[in-house]
Parts: sequence; C-alpha cells; structure tokens
Amino acid sequence: MSAEFSLKDAAGNLVPNLPLPSVWVESGTRASLQIPEGRLADGASYRWSVRACDSVGCSPWSAEQSLTIRLQPLPSLPATQSLALTGTALAGTSAPTDCDTPGCAPPPTGQLRIGTADGHLWATHLKADLSALPPGARVTSAKLSLSRADCTTQCVAQKPSAYELSTAWTAAQSGKDLLTAAGNDSYVSDLALAEVDFGMLVQSWLDRGGNEGLALTVPGTAAGAAYHSAAAADPTLRPKLTVEYLPPTAPGVVSDIVTTPGDTGLLATWNAPLDGGATGDVTYVATAEKSDGTVVGTWEGTELRTVFGGLDNVTSYRVSVTAKNAVGSGPVSRSALAQGASVAGGSTPYKDYVQAYLSARNKVMTGVSATTAEAAAESPHGTVFGPVLDVQEASLIGELVALETQSQAYVGASSALTDIMIADGGAARVLVRATVIQTMTLRVNGVDEVSEERRAKRFVFNVSGGAVKLESESDDSEAGQKLSPTAAAGAQVAATPADTTGVPTDGAETILLGGDGFPVSDPVAAGALSASYVNGSGTASWAWNNAGRIPREYGRNDCTNFVSKALYNGGGMKMRHWAYWQDRAWWRNTSWMAWKKNSHTWSGAQNLFTHMLNYRQPGYVNRAYNLRAGDILFFSWKKDNGVFNHAAVVTGNNHGVVRVAQHGYSAHDTLQGIMARHRTGPNPIVQVGALRPRSR
Repeated sequence: MSAEFSLKDAAGNLVPNLPLPSVWVESGTRASLQIPEGRLADGASYRWSVRACDSVGCSPWSAEQSLTIRLQPLPSLPATQSLALTGTALAGTSAPTDCDTPGCAPPPTGQLRIGTADGHLWATHLKADLSALPPGARVTSAKLSLSRADCTTQCVAQKPSAYELSTAWTAAQSGKDLLTAAGNDSYVSDLALAEVDFGMLVQSWLDRGGNEGLALTVPGTAAGAAYHSAAAADPTLRPKLTVEYLPPTAPGVVSDIVTTPGDTGLLATWNAPLDGGATGDVTYVATAEKSDGTVVGTWEGTELRTVFGGLDNVTSYRVSVTAKNAVGSGPVSRSALAQGASVAGGSTPYKDYVQAYLSARNKVMTGVSATTAEAAAESPHGTVFGPVLDVQEASLIGELVALETQSQAYVGASSALTDIMIADGGAARVLVRATVIQTMTLRVNGVDEVSEERRAKRFVFNVSGGAVKLESESDDSEAGQKLSPTAAAGAQVAATPADTTGVPTDGAETILLGGDGFPVSDPVAAGALSASYVNGSGTASWAWNNAGRIPREYGRNDCTNFVSKALYNGGGMKMRHWAYWQDRAWWRNTSWMAWKKNSHTWSGAQNLFTHMLNYRQPGYVNRAYNLRAGDILFFSWKKDNGVFNHAAVVTGNNHGVVRVAQHGYSAHDTLQGIMARHRTGPNPIVQVGALRPRSR
C-alpha cells in the first residue's frame, strides 16, 4: 500500500516538486513527507491531505488540514578556542615529483615549493601534530597559511590541489612516492589556500586517531610558487594551521521528555541535547522514579526512548534522563508525573493477539500457509487480525512467488516481543507498543542465511461491543516522535532536494531489468570495472556489521547517511571540501549538534548519486551478475519521476544473487528480495542505479 500527499498554498495551488509525492507504507499506518529547505515560507499557511492507494486504486482524499510554518533560527555557536600549529607542530617537506629517486633535487634551504621551478615539478607535504587538541574536541574550522618566499607584493595567489595521504610518506622517499600516497582524490582544488577550510579533514583525523598529512600540488602548466618553511628565521613567516575548536564538555540537557503511561508500564521518549559536548557517542541513562525520588528502574543505551515495566497503576512515576559522553554526564531532565491505568479485560490477551498476528504473517511469508485467510483460520485469534492481514496478502504472496523465480525463499521466520507496554488509547482503542525482534532465514540457491532486525512497533486495536479488531501496525519510534521547537529538530529531519540532475536517461548506468521486473541474470564481462580506489570489501564489511546495530539518525530516511558512513569508515572514501549544498562536496559535520548539517551529498540518495557520477568517476555496473562487495545501489520508484530515493551497500554476490545491507525495510536483504517486495502495487521500483566508487 502507498500513501499519496497533497500540499497546497493559501491560494489553493499545489506546492511543486515535492520529493516524495508517493511513498510505500508497510501496513497502512504511517508515512512521512520530506520537504526540502526553502520550499515553504516562514509564517505561511498551507493545507494538506492524504489518500491511500493499492493495486486496485486510491481512496478519496482526506479532509484538508491546515498547516502553518514556523522557522526557528539556529542559536549562536558557543565560544571556540584557537590553536595555532606551526614550527615543529607543522612539518613540511617539498619533493620533485618527476624524480624516481629521493633527494635528486633538494629545494633551497628554508623553502617549500609547489609547481615548476629549476626544471622540476614540485609538491609539498605538510603534516600537523594534533596532540595539543584535547580528546573529544570538535573542530569548527582549520585554515592553512603559507607565506610566499618568491615575492613580497602583488603576489598572484596560487590555487593548489590538496590531497589527503592514504599511506605514510617521509622525506626519505621520492616525490613520485608522495603522489602515489596522495592518490587521485583531491580534498579541494581551484581555490586559494586562504579560502579553504580544512576543518572537516582535521576532524576526521581526530576521529580516526591519526593522519598522514596533505600533499599540495599544481599541474605543470600552472605557475609555480615558493613559500617559507618551518626553518624561517621569522616565526611569522612559517607555515601555520590555525584550528578553531570547541573544547570537549559533558553533553547539554535532553529536551522534550514525554512519558506515556500504560497498564503497569511507562514509555519515555526524549530529544537529544542541543549540544553533544564532544565527538563520539552520546549515551543516555534513564531512571523511573516515584514522586518521592525512589528509583524503581534504570536503563542505559543510545536510543531516544525506553520502556519501564513492572510498575503499578496506583503510583505516579516520572522519568529522569541524563546524557553522557567520554567527558562526563550532563544535567538531569525530569518528566511530569504519570500514572498508569488498567486495560479493560487485562493486558495479557493483547500480547497474545500481536504474537499471533506476527506468527500468522510469518507463515504466509514462508509459504507454510497458502493464503492469509488460511493463516488466520489456523490461529485462535484469527478473527482479531484477519482483515489487516488480508490487506497484505497480495504483497506477501507476490513476494513469495517472485522470489521463487529467483531461486530464493524465506524458509524460516520468527517474531519475538520485548519492551511491551499496553495502554488504553481512548475512543474504544487499545495501543500495544513493543520492540519486535524479527529473525529471517533466507535460502539462496540451497544455502541458508539468517538475519535479525529490531524495530519499535505500535499496534492499534479497536474494542467495540466486546469484539477486538486489529486496526493497524506502524513504526512506533516515528509515530511517537516529537520535533523539538529548538534547532535540535534540525538533526532529526533530513531534507533532500528533488533534483534530477545527473539521473541516467538512457539506462546505460542502471541495472538492466527484465520484463518480470527483476535484474537480468546473464553474466557480462565487467571490463574496466576492476579498478577501484575505495576499499570495497571494507565498505561492505562495515555495512554488514553495522546495518542492524547503529541508530538511525534520520529515522526512516537514514539510508544514504548509512551508506556514506560505510564508504567513509569502511571504504576510506575521502571527504571533499565545498559548501554543503554543492554536488562536489562530500563531508559529515560532527562539530556541534545544532549545526549538524552534513553536505547534501552525504545524506541524500539522489545527491550522493550525482556526486559520485560527476566527481568520483565511478565504474558503472549494468548487470546484477557483475555487482561485487562495496558497490552502491540506488533505487527509484515509479512515482519518484526519475529521482533516486533509496541507497544500499552490496555486501556479496553469489552468481547473481546480490546481498545488501541498508537502513531500510530490513537491515540485510537481497537485491531480488527488495525488488520482489516492491514489485506489486501502483508504485513499483522501476530503476536501480549501481556505481562502483573510485576517484579521479
């Protein structure tokens, strides 16, 4: 089932170019619409409506609801500190890159050279000693200053390319070795050094615990330049890297704590602190307390929610939450008191209803039951969930049949419930919140693979005239999310412009799909796709190990953020400088939560595709058979109008059966499984782009 949105301005005109005019929802409950920055005006009023669609057609539009936009300005950045790295803290060496042997042409004493001089083409290596920066410091900017030694006035600013070294280099090696260590992936080019901010790069060196420095080069056709080295008698002329940073502190206060009482339980949700205090993970310690301060439960983790059970319905409780990092713990935030209430008929039956519903669906997914009606009839609670399960029949059986054509099948499926909380939902409804641990066994060409996924779910039951009926199932984390009125909300929503620039138009750069909607399985020679400057196995390994483990920073829309993390942390793909909205940029900003604006290419699927296509010179893969670990997949649905709206990492390929890791419907899947799941209905996947990351 899909959901279609309509958004109109005060004059009744549709807001144009929304990135998600239609999205797929799992079981008819909740979908989200992402609206890019600048599309809506501060203070303006809009009206929205929604309708549900399936393979038969669409329901009528819902009654229009009003919406008024209020943009909150970002708060001021905290005071930063400055550290000037110069002298021995910023080692610099120049070497001729046209020499095969070390020291074939040493530069003049006290000079660094970039470009052509004395018949050689020179490059300069600079390496900063960052030990003076405190652990956990958050770099906000870093500027490099070099003083000219070959002119004093009216010097034409040189625009060297800066390359982050991938391997170590010393003056005992040749200039050609320096170019090899630098590779082909420039952090920046065609900018004067004074205009370049190396802050993201310095931060990445801190995060990774080491650096091999920078290489500065220009082509032989560009004018050469000479600069003073660290040996200059005048300290003001020596190379200097000025780093602005926020000293590490404990996290700020968490906000918007909401407690939802249930029957002998309590659900607590909150927003992350505006200031995380330091780089590294922020964890939360939550306690459930009586009104007199007596602690009755403690929880610690990285999620922004927890459930406390085993409470009673005659006592009021509040929840206290503290954020902590490597530096220490932040202030304590406390919620209002809340008191539970019994659910009519007791809570135990509803646990049984949910478990029975999930078990019945698993039977259909694995083919144990031929139809949803059969699965419901075999359950003692089939009359409770039968209608909701019936709605899913076409997609469940369609996926099952489609996978069989690809020599794949789900041969095992089980659902376990934990962190269960049941509450009276008012209006003759009962709400069941639980973490569902879904374990799936996928058989691929006779080999079984097991994966596990944990999701916070919400189940809504209607209770009328003594009859109980399941109404819906949804993602409880998103359904219960509260956006803060502060700038912290900026870290909770990802905005992806619906820009079609760079989308393949002739299918040359996309996976060839057959008439059945699946990738064509004919093996084709990979040709020039073998060369790669990004560690594909490292990308795949990181993605496989972290897909079901790390939190989703952007909820349902975290797919590209996850892929970028895999490319960076596992594959070693290097960041690129430029403004966050430019396609040539690719970086993640971890300096301060309120300013946590990654480059668009880091967090948006279409933008990452455009960046890789135009600035990384990737290899194109147009046959699923030739995909390999570390390749990146991009998906476009029929109603996306050619825009890629999902990304995933290939983790393996067994004779055309492509395994992927993702932040999506499931953490681990196959390409064929994804295609099968989205093969029916009015909004199937119609295009899959596949790129093999590499550099110029």
